[in-house]
Amino acid sequence: MKLYSKQTLSVPLAAMSESGRFVHSYIITGEKGAGKKTAAKYTAMMLLCSDVHDGRPCGVCRECRRILSGVHPDCISAEKSKKSYSVDDMRDIVTDAYTSPNDCDRKVYLITDCGGWSDAAQAAMLKVTEDPPDPVYFIFTGDDLSVFLPTLISRSMVIDITTADRDACMEYMHDTYPDRPEEELIRAADAFGGNIGRCTELLEGDEKLLDLAERVRRTAAACAVCDEYTAAAVLSGIRDRDVFRQMLGMLCAVVRDAAVMKSGAQPGSYIGCDRGSAAKLSAFPASRLIQMYDSLTYTAQLCGLNCNLDSAAAMLAGRIAGRKGHI
Repeated sequence: MKLYSKQTLSVPLAAMSESGRFVHSYIITGEKGAGKKTAAKYTAMMLLCSDVHDGRPCGVCRECRRILSGVHPDCISAEKSKKSYSVDDMRDIVTDAYTSPNDCDRKVYLITDCGGWSDAAQAAMLKVTEDPPDPVYFIFTGDDLSVFLPTLISRSMVIDITTADRDACMEYMHDTYPDRPEEELIRAADAFGGNIGRCTELLEGDEKLLDLAERVRRTAAACAVCDEYTAAAVLSGIRDRDVFRQMLGMLCAVVRDAAVMKSGAQPGSYIGCDRGSAAKLSAFPASRLIQMYDSLTYTAQLCGLNCNLDSAAAMLAGRIAGRKGHI
């Protein structure tokens, strides 16, 4: 299996494979589209592959093929009974963890998309992750460490795969879309840098993502020239709370890129979808960029409190595009 970039995952796993000693619990973090589920499957393949070679799973043996197809009996994907994992969901995993593997000497649990689960659900996993049965391994994924209890983090190896790699992203797109025009691949890479998942969605014609990317570009461009009216008009056009929050996250990435540019970091560090506006915003004082970023994250928090989206959009426009950048 070819893993594009993600050296923060592949290097330590290769070292553990060489030593023959793997940790029993992993937490893989990264932004949406970074490839957390791919990384989780890769880790499972490292644990169950029958022909690991040069620190990599072969990707073609029976075990690897069944993991990739989602049908391996010893690679179990946790199921949610509700929108997020419940205590009962985790208790079912704990109970099953004490049964023997089916076909292999090891058994792996993939517990992905952990955002929103309760402290009680995580607490149900603490004992088994602290003292797991010898053949059992757990792989958790989440956007960042804030969704995990400190006690669960302390029992796990944390691997962050957020770092963007535009070259690796282009390599992936060339391999996956060999017949697509080069300009389309460059456009996708310029939109989302090293985020392979987002670039793939863009190339597959995800209309919602295309609309969001355009809205982000228009809002960022308005902020760069302190056009509060245009920023408010674009922001107020969204009625779905989750979509609005996603757009705020994309704007955060643009402002983050502006700060990176201001610091003089290399282009491979950029993750946002509008490098042009980020370059213009980088002329702002660092304090203004921090203020804009804080305003975006604060508004995202308000979305979770059932606020009125039009009011939130108008308030946010004043804070990030107002000529004085008032708070």
